[in-house]
Amino acid sequence: MYVTIKGNIKEIFDAAFKAAALKILCDSIRDAADANKKFSTTKAEKVAILLTASASVSADNKVKPTTLKATIAIDGLLTGGTAQAFKASGNGSMDGLNSKKLERDVADLISSIVGDLMKSKVIPQMLKMTP
Repeated sequence: MYVTIKGNIKEIFDAAFKAAALKILCDSIRDAADANKKFSTTKAEKVAILLTASASVSADNKVKPTTLKATIAIDGLLTGGTAQAFKASGNGSMDGLNSKKLERDVADLISSIVGDLMKSKVIPQMLKMTP
């Protein structure tokens, strides 16, 4: 079944990381969907699942952060068939940051939360939608 992905960064502590955060959000979802042989993000079909993801990333200190917190929400909608939908969300935090590698830390945190969320909540819901 075809899967399309839309991503949005609602809030981030430093706008310089917004593009990288959006890329890792969408890439992590795409990788998790493509890892299941029942789903494809490349082969278009009439019946599809639209995944809309949003993320918020905050820091305890915008200048020299020591802790990052992220919240991810993924909404799924079946299109081209009987309307079905679901919502899933998760969050996490990361301590012990390296101020010179904050972009990597943001990416690692988002990727970790998305991976857990896809495995535990999103993929099982998507499998229920498959014909």
